[in-house]
Amino acid sequence: MLGSRKKYQGICRSFIFMDSSVDQDKLIREKSFLKLVPLVASAGLLWGLLYYFYGAKTSAFIPGGYGIISFASLLFYRLHKNFDLFRTIQLVLILLLPCLLHLSLGDFISSSAVVIWSTLSPMGALAFQNSKAATYWFLLFLAAVVAIFFLENKLFPPEIKLPDNLVSVLFVLNIAAVTFLTFYVLRYFVNQNEHVKEKLKHEQEMLAAEREKSEALLLNILPPSIAKRLKEGETIIANEHNQAAVLFADIVGFTGISQGITPAMLVENLNKVFTHFDKLVEDFGLEKIKTIGDSYMAAAGLTEFKNDSIGNMAGLALAMAADIPRFSLDGRANCNIRIGIHIGPVIAGVIGSKKFSYDIWGDAVNTASRMESSGEAGKIQVSEKFYEYIKDDYECQYRGQTEIKGKGTMKLYFLTGKKQRPSYQ
Repeated sequence: MLGSRKKYQGICRSFIFMDSSVDQDKLIREKSFLKLVPLVASAGLLWGLLYYFYGAKTSAFIPGGYGIISFASLLFYRLHKNFDLFRTIQLVLILLLPCLLHLSLGDFISSSAVVIWSTLSPMGALAFQNSKAATYWFLLFLAAVVAIFFLENKLFPPEIKLPDNLVSVLFVLNIAAVTFLTFYVLRYFVNQNEHVKEKLKHEQEMLAAEREKSEALLLNILPPSIAKRLKEGETIIANEHNQAAVLFADIVGFTGISQGITPAMLVENLNKVFTHFDKLVEDFGLEKIKTIGDSYMAAAGLTEFKNDSIGNMAGLALAMAADIPRFSLDGRANCNIRIGIHIGPVIAGVIGSKKFSYDIWGDAVNTASRMESSGEAGKIQVSEKFYEYIKDDYECQYRGQTEIKGKGTMKLYFLTGKKQRPSYQ
């Protein structure tokens, strides 16, 4: 029983997809970063070719070398799947190499503000790592910018002055390329997040539907108050009720009828009978306890003992007896029923380690069963104690004193109908 309860509680708690969301976010970050690196590496190779073509061979080595190293690191990542190391290497290269290229070309003007590529390092850390790490990378970026300002024309010897037209074109290319790459990757990142959100929303809707099914199934097995306690984590559910009315109903001649029809017909027609009884129990606001073969068991007063609920038990018995002739198990003879009711103390609780069920025990249960088994076909036999509760509202026929197994001699009554109240003009 405890294992089944924990399983149900786990279904309810799993409504929040914490682990799934974290995994999806990590996957999106990795995929987005892997989209960025080949683009930046390709740009590095292109820039290297341009510098080499115009005679800046030392400067050409820096972006060209970055492109080669980046593609090699991609291959290394494919083999070892160490994303954290791969990301760190790329962020370091993206931060430092544009600064070195800047120094090799001279200053901010002659380098066409190539240092703008270094901004991809803190932005990449923000998008693909976390905000705390991005803060550190941003501080490193600021430090690098200050450093190159003081190191201009000091670290590298003058190589060649690029044509002014090329410098202007590279200004445009540097700004446009960094803007494009930032937009492209962030757009991909946002789209993937929206896709994951839609997927999670769909999964949440499916889980909510499954949760409703589970709750409906649980409410079919247990009373609502017991189901609520079960979902809240109670492991032992047992309640003592000083007064509860218990009803047993048994189909007359069931054994003989069942031997003359097919199992499929028996189950189908018996299901029709008990389904109708279930509806009557619900209409009268009572609790179905269980069925055992052709025997049906219900109770009143398990949630709150009131005279109304005891009266409803009498009403239920009369409705069962009145409706049963509408049904047939073999398709020929109408069903008949024998009903017994008693009232007294019971213990109610949930039992079982598998297929757990709500049940009641006690002398009142045993006596109610004796009321049914010692009764007559087509009649509702009630104990004297139950009769005392309903005698003002229901017609009862005194049967006399009868020897009841395990109980001795008891005064018994047949419940025959509801009393008609006189109407006054």
